[in-house]
Amino acid sequence: MSPRNIPQKTLESWKQIAGYLDRSERTVRRWEASEGLPVHRREHEKQDTVFAYRHEIEAWSRLHTKCPGPVPSEDATPAKASANAYLTEHDAITRTMHCYIAGARAGDGDLMRPAFHPSATISGYCQGVEYSGSVEHVFRWVAENGPAPNINPRFARIEIIETIAVVHLEVQRWSGKLAGANARASDVFTLLKCNGE
Repeated sequence: MSPRNIPQKTLESWKQIAGYLDRSERTVRRWEASEGLPVHRREHEKQDTVFAYRHEIEAWSRLHTKCPGPVPSEDATPAKASANAYLTEHDAITRTMHCYIAGARAGDGDLMRPAFHPSATISGYCQGVEYSGSVEHVFRWVAENGPAPNINPRFARIEIIETIAVVHLEVQRWSGKLAGANARASDVFTLLKCNGE
């Protein structure tokens, strides 16, 4: 296939992203801020430009679309069932992590809360200060920091081991009252599957 016949993998503006989702630019900007629509930014001297990967938009859209459960197929092989189970788990994990990302963007710790077990704990460093204890500290910090609309999150690793998952999330361009203008975060999350979720 010649390069010009290969479908474009990226959407290069709010207009293209909105057109791809068949929504207004205002709607997709709101989805990015409040629902974790995966939009990336290129830093320029005067004004940043946005872009999105089609496969990430499609995965996000699948996670945010309610549809009836699949009808079991008679010819489903164990390999297909195993691959589908992995993808289902992977999608559930990224959906959980997008609560965290949406809360960080909006500066609203309560948006993050559904991603965490009520007795979740944290351990690590924030701006050189060691923290450990309840995850409530994270919610308070995010609320005090305020919105960080230009954060650029990237999943560096997602590992699934039966009912446990380990997620390594790299976040660049975190801003706000506490973070400053261009902070970076490297977070590792351990997720536990409880009651099938």
